[in-house]
Amino acid sequence: MSKNKLLAVDTPRKPLLLSRRFAPLYILFEAGTFNDNALKNALIALITYVALVNPAFEFLPGLPEAMKVPIASLIFTGPFLVFCAIAGQIADKVDRGVIFRWVKRAEVFIMVLAGIGFMMQSIFILALTLAMMGTQSAFFAPTKNAVMPQWLDSDELIRGNALLSGTQFAVLLLGTIIGTLLATKAPMVLAGLLFILAIIGWMAAETCPPAAPPNPDLKVDYNPITAIWNVLQKIFEHPEVLRPWLGIAWFYGLSTIFLTAFPNFIARVMGYNAEVFMLIMASSTIAIFVGSILTMIIGHLKVWGPEAIRLVAIGIVGVTISSLLIYLLPTPVFDGEMGKGTYKDFLAHPNTWPFLTAIAASSIFSGIFVVPLQAMAQRRAHPRIRAQLMSAGSVLYNFAVNILTFGLIGLALMNMSPKAPFMMIVIGSTCVSAYAVWRAFHLTEHKSYT
Repeated sequence: MSKNKLLAVDTPRKPLLLSRRFAPLYILFEAGTFNDNALKNALIALITYVALVNPAFEFLPGLPEAMKVPIASLIFTGPFLVFCAIAGQIADKVDRGVIFRWVKRAEVFIMVLAGIGFMMQSIFILALTLAMMGTQSAFFAPTKNAVMPQWLDSDELIRGNALLSGTQFAVLLLGTIIGTLLATKAPMVLAGLLFILAIIGWMAAETCPPAAPPNPDLKVDYNPITAIWNVLQKIFEHPEVLRPWLGIAWFYGLSTIFLTAFPNFIARVMGYNAEVFMLIMASSTIAIFVGSILTMIIGHLKVWGPEAIRLVAIGIVGVTISSLLIYLLPTPVFDGEMGKGTYKDFLAHPNTWPFLTAIAASSIFSGIFVVPLQAMAQRRAHPRIRAQLMSAGSVLYNFAVNILTFGLIGLALMNMSPKAPFMMIVIGSTCVSAYAVWRAFHLTEHKSYT
């Protein structure tokens, strides 16, 4: 039986994917992940490729092309940052199963609005729905991170996070491919698929078990500025939770650099079409999936030390070395008309396979790096303020995402080398690696609250 005292229902320890403690969360999370990513990449495809031939999808005319994708990304991450701290308070005050249900009901409405945007070919409506999905995700993320130690036992957390994260990256791949492809060829089919998955997520949310709120008398601060300040104060008062969240923030930051820099880099520097973008994203995403599942299999081994800290160090050192190779290796550039190279041209280029191998290696090590950190943050957070600490972590990684996105915009304005974003990853990962290696040789035990 589950040993969690805060679990509001008596549930046996079945395999996670067959358990009510985990399966509904798994389904609603992955369905929402697909919709987030498919909608975001559909918008990116429309402003990167379709706008070249259809003026209806012209996005912020007059700005440099390298700035448009980062700005589109900010449409999603900005609302997330604004509302996340408020959401963390609500998730400590209200039954978390109830929050999941309301979040997923909202997603159904948002996908209906997205369908209208596709039908009317309105870039404004699609950008609005992306901002609404960012707001919806702000309420989901801290609730998900807070409820996992409530529904799962301590020895299940790495496994649960690996299953969620590993599948998440596979779903991100599908969202990238399907969102990009259907946005350019069959947008109303994409709209229907998004709506169906929103319904599936909603149905899964309706079957979630109760999750008793640990702090029902909490007075919620609805001012986003003071709410963010207060949750950040809390997490800085709990450095044992802050440290893994800083690592997670860097993971999301480097992922943002990859996802934001690559569409324009592939189309306007390497000279290939959207097929090659999808192929590179596929290689990266499958590799992160492999790294996450590998962590699920070996992460419990005692050789990695308490909470698999040594495995975290191996992961980030691998990311640093692989990212440096991406920067140093020759780029496979298409010889013909810019933006017209196909996946066949890409695969035939002599520089392609070393380039793809470095991307895949970086992604495998990224999966190994982030999964133990997620479990660390969850189990170390005190139950009474866990959701607020998780929302503070989400604020931190959104600060990282937004700061680095503005950094990419700055690089574009300064006409820096097209490979400059990858050097950003190398420099940041080197700093994180130095600390992670130091921690690997100075192991400490931390109190677990699961």
